[in-house]
Amino acid sequence: MSAFAITFIFGYLNRITSDEYPVTGTVKYNTQKVSYLFDKVYRGDDSYKFQIFTSMKDLKIKLQYKNIGENVWKEIPLKQNDNMYFEFLPKKKPGEEIIYRAELDYENDSIIVPNNEGVQITFWGRVSKQIMLFYNLVLFLGIFLSTRIGLEYFNKNEKIKKLSLFPLIFFIFYGMLIVPIKHTYELGAFENQILQIGQLFDLKSLMFLIVWIVTIILIFNSKKRSIYSLISAIILLLLYGINI
Repeated sequence: MSAFAITFIFGYLNRITSDEYPVTGTVKYNTQKVSYLFDKVYRGDDSYKFQIFTSMKDLKIKLQYKNIGENVWKEIPLKQNDNMYFEFLPKKKPGEEIIYRAELDYENDSIIVPNNEGVQITFWGRVSKQIMLFYNLVLFLGIFLSTRIGLEYFNKNEKIKKLSLFPLIFFIFYGMLIVPIKHTYELGAFENQILQIGQLFDLKSLMFLIVWIVTIILIFNSKKRSIYSLISAIILLLLYGINI
């Protein structure tokens, strides 16, 4: 139970410190609220749909965007559908980026959200919900198991050797299979092109596997396996929970 709670907390940290964590907020005009969400990553084969929610009437909203390095903002007025205002950003190729923001205008009272600089969004090819589920779940389980083994340091009758191979299975599955599949879909490369090694793998996903392989070697070749497993569990939790 302790291992699950610790992993869950670091998983939450992983989410809120992620480069993909959206920018959200609410502004008020008198007593009326206007809620917005700016995504930083979009995975899809169609155009990104930007939305703002409010029950206000006669509110004018413009979607403003520009390419990286440009100074002039392009503008599109948002359409209204009941309590939702929406418009689509131009479709981009995988890996391309746009900076965008919105200007709200009500009775000549103008506000730019979320800020004047705008939010940078990166476009990728569509990745199915099943792949994203496996991407997050497999890593979570690997970290949970390594944390569980690390906590064996506090048990007199530890079972570190017996348990040590289970995280290895999950980290291999994550770094050597799930991540390359996800990257292939993101780059729109299935049946189109053969990706280079650097495009299929990333250093952080491989670090989970490398750290645990080193840990297993130490576990089976040292009498201090409990302290090594605890140190490795802490390293993996930090690697998992903090995005830098």
